[in-house]
Amino acid sequence: MKRESRRKTQNSGVTLVSLTPSFASSKDENPKTEAVTYYGAISDIIELDYYDQFKFVLFKCDWFEVEEEKYATCVYTNKKCCQNDSFVLPSQVQQCFYVQDPLDANRHYAM
Repeated sequence: MKRESRRKTQNSGVTLVSLTPSFASSKDENPKTEAVTYYGAISDIIELDYYDQFKFVLFKCDWFEVEEEKYATCVYTNKKCCQNDSFVLPSQVQQCFYVQDPLDANRHYAM
């Protein structure tokens, strides 16, 4: 993200689809499991090397609050969410691109 702030291109936007249980209330004994899409940006890339036996790459991501609109998904890059779950494997995410709203610099639309 720091590198992209000086460039015209963007390469750090990611989406993650997660199966998440949702409860209607605290007494609900039958939660529904639904696919929830999270939108974020890669803030750091970490490679774990276990003595040259095997390696893992992790993405540290900033996840943002989202508002589903009729024709697009609005992502608020100034409002972070899910800060305790910031690490993902590259195979878990898909790349996306954010288009900035011309009237509000903090609103972006996911493509």
